[in-house]
Amino acid sequence: MPNQQKFFNPEKALTELYTEKWLEETCTVKDITDLTIRHHYWEAPDGELWGDFNSPMENIHLDFQAYRQRKKFLTPTEIVHIRQQLHLTVREFADTLGLGISTVSQIENNERIQTKYQDNLFRWAQGERFTAVSKKQKRA
Repeated sequence: MPNQQKFFNPEKALTELYTEKWLEETCTVKDITDLTIRHHYWEAPDGELWGDFNSPMENIHLDFQAYRQRKKFLTPTEIVHIRQQLHLTVREFADTLGLGISTVSQIENNERIQTKYQDNLFRWAQGERFTAVSKKQKRA
């Protein structure tokens, strides 16, 4: 039997019994158009699908996670760990890297995906060395 739960739906202004649904969907995040992600929904009695009322960003965070995995980017938790290992506040870390405080905060809180440039800055902050690899070498 599928998981069911009563929720108050503020858009409908009523409480109903919803059935949990997981759907495999293909989505686009930034430059990747073929991410296949298992999204979580609650189905209303009329068949309409709703995101989790208690965690409305849940599916977006799953999308961000898949994007970071595909790009081999650091996770928000890893970035926070790097900053903490350096004993820096978000403000100090952002200033040191030449990034905006809100940018670093949003990346650390999984509200934004870093760019390749930003990911490189985070990696260099943790001590990774720069290794030049040309596009020709990557194809070989």
